[in-house]
Amino acid sequence: MLNVGRNEPNKEVRLGDLGSLAWIEGDAERLTFEDNSMDGYTIAFGIRNVTHIEKVLAEAYRCLINIL
Repeated sequence: MLNVGRNEPNKEVRLGDLGSLAWIEGDAERLTFEDNSMDGYTIAFGIRNVTHIEKVLAEAYRCLINIL
């Protein structure tokens, strides 16, 4: 699915080409990113494929920059 997203022919501009989107494959329950290190996160259809949704969402929250 990463290749599909990278090469989507219907997009005028692929964000990965601009360096603003990193295509990463990994364990959603154990992300390799530091706390507060990213400003966006998406899992979209992948959320249905994880075993422990609460762990995945906690990891996403941990990595996202807290602006409040």
